[in-house]
Amino acid sequence: MLEMFRMIPAIQIIFSSKIEFSEGSFADLTQEQQESFEQQGLATGEKFYRIVLFEPEAIERTEEKVTWELSIVSEAEKQLLLDGVAFVYRESSSLNQSNPSFEDRLEYLRPRLPASVTTQAPNAG
Repeated sequence: MLEMFRMIPAIQIIFSSKIEFSEGSFADLTQEQQESFEQQGLATGEKFYRIVLFEPEAIERTEEKVTWELSIVSEAEKQLLLDGVAFVYRESSSLNQSNPSFEDRLEYLRPRLPASVTTQAPNAG
């Protein structure tokens, strides 16, 4: 039961993005990204990944460079997203449809879960 509470932010991201995360959804940080992460004091010794399915956003543009904001997750957050996808499949297994899409599964679950779980909190993600 406690694991479900830990998974709520991941499930919120899954429902808002409608993305079926898989191992291929994540990439190791480049050496330059890792160094930047460490220079900002954000490295904690845990491995971090870039979510390749989320487009980077330009947060600063000058004539010399463009600074991009990437969607970065820790090893634990990555696992929660993967566990969230497994939860969607497990809880929608009774869906009476031949080969439902991931979005079909989300729509099937939406009325069956509390709205606080199927909508992303303003400060989540």
